[in-house]
Amino acid sequence: FYHSSVRFIKFIAEIEKENLPYTIQLVIPPIFLEIVDDHSFQKEITEFLENERGLIDYWNGKEHNINKVIKALIKESKLELLASPVSHSSLPKHSTSAGIKIQIELGLSILEDYLQYRPSGFWFPKGEFTPGLDLYLKNEGFIFSYLNSNTINNSDPLPLETGIAVKSPHDIVFFPIEEKLYELINIRKPSDLNLEYEIKNSLENYISSGNESILTIPVEIDQYISQKEEWDKSIRALCEEGSMVNILPNMYLKQFGSNIDRVHLASSFFPSSNELITEDNSLQYSSLSFLEKEVNQWKQYRLSEESFRVLKQMEKEWILLSALLFQDNNPSSLQITTHIDAAKKLSGFLNSPVDHKWLSEREQLFPILTTTIPRNNELMDMEEKKSIKKVLILSWEYPPNVVGGLGTHVVGLTNNLIKKGYEVHLITAQDINKMPSDSKKTDNLYIYRVKPLYSHEQNFIHWIGGLNLAMWEKAIEILKYTTFDLIQAHDWLVSSAAITLKEELQIPLVSTIHATEYGRNGGIYTDMQKFIHEKESQLINASDSIIVCSEFMKTELKSIFQGDTKTIHVIPNGVETIERKDVSLQPLEAYSLDSQKNVIFAMGRMVKEKGFGTLIKAASKLQQKRSDLCFVIAGIGPMFDEYQRYIEELQLTDTVHLIGYLNEEQKHAFYSVADIAVIPSSYEPFGIVALESLVFEIPTIVSNTGGLKGIIENRKTGLYMEPNNVESLVESIEFILSNPSEGKKIGENGRKIVNQLFGWNRIAEETARVFDETVVNNKVKESIIK
Repeated sequence: FYHSSVRFIKFIAEIEKENLPYTIQLVIPPIFLEIVDDHSFQKEITEFLENERGLIDYWNGKEHNINKVIKALIKESKLELLASPVSHSSLPKHSTSAGIKIQIELGLSILEDYLQYRPSGFWFPKGEFTPGLDLYLKNEGFIFSYLNSNTINNSDPLPLETGIAVKSPHDIVFFPIEEKLYELINIRKPSDLNLEYEIKNSLENYISSGNESILTIPVEIDQYISQKEEWDKSIRALCEEGSMVNILPNMYLKQFGSNIDRVHLASSFFPSSNELITEDNSLQYSSLSFLEKEVNQWKQYRLSEESFRVLKQMEKEWILLSALLFQDNNPSSLQITTHIDAAKKLSGFLNSPVDHKWLSEREQLFPILTTTIPRNNELMDMEEKKSIKKVLILSWEYPPNVVGGLGTHVVGLTNNLIKKGYEVHLITAQDINKMPSDSKKTDNLYIYRVKPLYSHEQNFIHWIGGLNLAMWEKAIEILKYTTFDLIQAHDWLVSSAAITLKEELQIPLVSTIHATEYGRNGGIYTDMQKFIHEKESQLINASDSIIVCSEFMKTELKSIFQGDTKTIHVIPNGVETIERKDVSLQPLEAYSLDSQKNVIFAMGRMVKEKGFGTLIKAASKLQQKRSDLCFVIAGIGPMFDEYQRYIEELQLTDTVHLIGYLNEEQKHAFYSVADIAVIPSSYEPFGIVALESLVFEIPTIVSNTGGLKGIIENRKTGLYMEPNNVESLVESIEFILSNPSEGKKIGENGRKIVNQLFGWNRIAEETARVFDETVVNNKVKESIIK
């Protein structure tokens, strides 16, 4: 370490006295700034430099304060500092998003404390980058970074030209590192023959080849010191002849920032002559992961000064351990186990008396990482937090954005989970009637509406991809202030965000599967269906537990995805109990219903499997027999216009009314005046609409299919029709019209069964049980691995 420090002091001295034709961007581990500021280090390095006659005079002349020199060189534009993780370790290898945040935030805090400087650029050690890390940079105010040129040249879409900067989805500009020159300079040793000539020749050949591009070359300090004279000569000559222009990133962005291509970037790294440590230190990596999670968990509490001091030392042990494990040279087992054992002892202090003597000795052994990130004002007291379980729920549907029963299900579930002691954070799609994303808090229910990254995208799959990215971003933002016990995902539409967050946070995932693409279409035939089917499969395989709404759906999943029945829980949909007398009929005034006619009401998404075509045909047949019927079909979807044209072709515009989307108040008003409800679906995993009609004691006709069979007992709690069978539906409607007293009794029985089996209090209780069971099972697995 002392040899490296001497080389750095020599480097700083050289830069200070030279008038270079370029500005050097410097990357140093933030920890180093703390070390060189420590008096004991300064004393030891002074003794170490006694044999370096020229350097000791420089060191003494600067009063042993290298940080002061660095500040001056930055002010003179001889240096521009890039930020990096506090331990200068690989960010993609950290197991939690909170761990990544600490690495970046603490690194920045050190730079601000010791240099009063906040860089606008960030350096990924070894060039190791994964998609999504650019969001962390954006959140901290960075505007640029660097990547391997091969990664940029293979981005999606491809940039218009090679060798230029690109912009990530989160507006971070990435400059390319020329890989061939990087390998030439950093992989080979300074002692290699003709290396200096090859560097100069390669640099000149690259420029003279006609490439009008950005040329960025990262060089290790040792390499730079040994080759400095050749670098200076080559760059000065190229600048003088006009082949090269020295320009810093911020200046480049001012001049050309508006024309930079936005692309998706893959994972990236720089080639290395050293093999990465993997299998040999797998247990140490596991220990690092557990320590990272424990530190992050305790950081959510409002701790006493003593406990905060213990946590600060735990954080230090974690950072130093990560620095050891991610360095190129294999660290000794003793170094690694020392940090692990110290962390375990510190963990015990958070629940038992502190050994102050040992803690003081440990703090003095490593008098660094004293900078503290400001405490979060929203932290909770220990006892308060222990009593609350937290779940992150992802759902693309939530009122007022309701297309089908999924949104209604999520409302009932979230409202009742908070009654069971859960704090619920729900991320959903932005309200279609509002431009900015918005949030709302009621009791222990937090609702966050996000705008998809590609909100104007016409391709639905691309739109969903943008929604998942926005959901992930919002979750990362929320994690600044809290932690979660588990994640719940509702259907494949949120699968990408859910799976990514499960992997990043290392917490269990519970998925509720409301329907399958295979079931909706009777098979998988098109490319779109294959895509959705694959997404469903990925979500199911990644889930720790699965919830379905009926035995029918459990059988379907087991058949289609070979699901493990031990992880599939059947919890039916629920419905809120509503009294007719409490419902306002005012919303009906806009629809001019004929009070002399029987109202036959149906509601659902305008898609083929909901069977509204069958209902319209049945209306045509019944119109020929009687004139006292009014059919009202509510809902939106891709087949709305087609159904409207069909109604017009059959001359049913006075009898059948497509009325579009209904809010809760409107829906309840129609239920309160309906004489018959119809759910004519050919595929229906459960049928929450059936429950809603039964609550109003409406005699309800349902298709004898799927989950509906688990709700209705024919001619006792409802009536059956054969799916896609017009005659069967006509027969059931005529039965109710001809037997009003029996229809009334069927409606009353239907309400009774709903109250007994499908109240949201019971459904939330069963869901909470699955949540708790899943969390416990996950902790057992972690304990076994640990």
